[in-house]
Amino acid sequence: MRNFINEVGQAIGIEQNTTSQLEKLLSGLGGFFGIGLCYLISNIYLTGPATLFIVASAGASAVLIFAVPHGALSQPWPVIGGHLISASIGVYCQQHLANPQFAAAAAVGLAIFAMYHLRCLHPPGGATALFAVAGGSHVIDLGYNYVVFPVLLNTIALVSCGILFNALFQWRRYPSHWFRRHQTRSLTGVKPSFRHINPDIAQEDFAAALHQMNSFIDITPDDLSDLFELASRSARRRARTPLTIEAGLYYSNAERGSDWAVREVLAIDGRRIQFRTAAGSDDSTDKAHYCSRRAFRQWARCKVIMSSGLWVPCESSNEGS
Repeated sequence: MRNFINEVGQAIGIEQNTTSQLEKLLSGLGGFFGIGLCYLISNIYLTGPATLFIVASAGASAVLIFAVPHGALSQPWPVIGGHLISASIGVYCQQHLANPQFAAAAAVGLAIFAMYHLRCLHPPGGATALFAVAGGSHVIDLGYNYVVFPVLLNTIALVSCGILFNALFQWRRYPSHWFRRHQTRSLTGVKPSFRHINPDIAQEDFAAALHQMNSFIDITPDDLSDLFELASRSARRRARTPLTIEAGLYYSNAERGSDWAVREVLAIDGRRIQFRTAAGSDDSTDKAHYCSRRAFRQWARCKVIMSSGLWVPCESSNEGS
């Protein structure tokens, strides 16, 4: 049953969120200030429901800027360029295509195509293009002024708010280039640990891997390199000596891909261990298994705990046998 629930969760894309409660709170506060500013700006040029609809598009951008400030889709050019290009395409389609349904579909499709080629893919831009066609008379009457008032002013206000708000917290530097520069300064003189694991891996290899996947992924080669570095440090901190096996604790074999598994020790009877698989493809996760203490110690590489939906090494796993 547990295996089925995990499979369903992965299939429907339930996120494995590793952020702290403080990070979640700051994301919400940033969105509050950003949208409050956009609403004031939009209210100058639009009235009635039109104001709420245009702010709804900005609201989607606020989620990216304040909840994912280091994401590729959240950076200033995707935010500003994506909205402006989409708004322009939306106004053009509204003025030159007689059928409203066709104009709306064309506006969104052309906006996505243009954002891809101009390297400013920003999902909320689709809503901006659609709203230019289906926003009602208040928006249609603006014509191309819609691109500047309120779209341009809203995006500039959001990006400016993102820069100022995130600058208050050193781990939330925005744009992400400033965050990476801050990380680089803090890691000065530290040799990348992935070189010790595979000396052939270079920064360009991460870019090549992303290119070969042939699908837009909201992560940059620099982000991949940083993740690899942090994961390598975590690997070095793991126990290098045999672990103390205790009932009620979880252990991982520290493998990758389909070979990875996490086991929970249910009971220890002399030299015999009863366990179940808590995660991974190591047989059934609902059935108890038995093995010798020696066999389990040879399989286990580190103690792990569940944190924010992910299995992470337990610091206490550095104990001796």
